[in-house]
Amino acid sequence: MNLYPQEEIDRINKSKETNDKLEEFFNQKREEWNNNLSPLFDVIKNKLTIENSTKVFESQATALSYRQIINEQISFFLNKRSKEEVKIKKIRQDKFVFYALGVGLKTNAGEKSTLIDAHLAENDRTILLIENYIEFLRSSSKNLEGLGYTIKNIIELMNYLGR
Repeated sequence: MNLYPQEEIDRINKSKETNDKLEEFFNQKREEWNNNLSPLFDVIKNKLTIENSTKVFESQATALSYRQIINEQISFFLNKRSKEEVKIKKIRQDKFVFYALGVGLKTNAGEKSTLIDAHLAENDRTILLIENYIEFLRSSSKNLEGLGYTIKNIIELMNYLGR
């Protein structure tokens, strides 16, 4: 017995393809961010001299810029997640009505929930992918914030030592 009409199978397959592309996109973005942020942290690993102090100031400015970009991306993906949650609620409602009225199966609330969850698995995966990327962005932002404080402390130490 196939519980999924062809239309539903097509919707699920389309969601799966979209999720696979989204996962690849997020992996590429993570790699980009890691490549962009690594040089900033390398600056504070080196021995600080007057010659490389310019790099320290540049790193501080770049870190602030990156934090702003990251905050904008977090906001964008939070909005995207919100839209996906609304979409899931509508599909959940449609599937509940379908299983409550449209199918010749007698199901209790728990069974309906299990059937509906199966329909929404790829949509739930979309939200998880977005949430994982948002968490990565938040973590990167915190790391940049810590870098900013470290650079600030280095500058204060250089001023104190008279360099």
